Amino acid sequence: MLYLNQLDIFKEKFMKVMVISDIHGNIVYLNRALERYKEEDAEKLLILGDFGGYVHSSSDYEVAEELNNMAGAIIAVKGNCDSEYIDDIFNFSLTYMRTIEINNKKVTLTHGHIYGPYNLPSDCGDIFLFGHTHRGMIEKLGEKIIANPGSISKPRGGTKHSYLIIDEEQIQLKDLQGEIIKTLKI
Repeated sequence: MLYLNQLDIFKEKFMKVMVISDIHGNIVYLNRALERYKEEDAEKLLILGDFGGYVHSSSDYEVAEELNNMAGAIIAVKGNCDSEYIDDIFNFSLTYMRTIEINNKKVTLTHGHIYGPYNLPSDCGDIFLFGHTHRGMIEKLGEKIIANPGSISKPRGGTKHSYLIIDEEQIQLKDLQGEIIKTLKI
């Protein structure tokens, strides 16, 4: 069923993760993001959907090949532009929503086309991560932290190509040059 949550409470404790979204088949910006991933020395790469382009193309396979090379480091969800073939080209599990644990915080991952910051799932974690809007943001909403990494390939509304870094102390929104846009203490 489309709306089911896959609960993935990982036994190991992640100290630092990088979050990206909305690749849309752009291998150039994906490679820039993967360079940042290595430079940030993150343990896991969380991807919030929309791997492929707006139209199914060969660039989708280039993205899959690059990400499949690091499948063990990836935790991901599908987006609204990810058609059924996407399950066949990636070597990691994909669902529409999942919950993981990072630094003793329950973290909900989704693309944002089903649930969003003002339509949270009933079992939402302490931190809600979503993409879809192509606009990076971090906010405290009541007791929850709501964060969107923006788009690495097609930012909207004058925002930058961006990603999130989550560690034990904070969430940072950064541009693809690694410059901090915003920080929120956890």
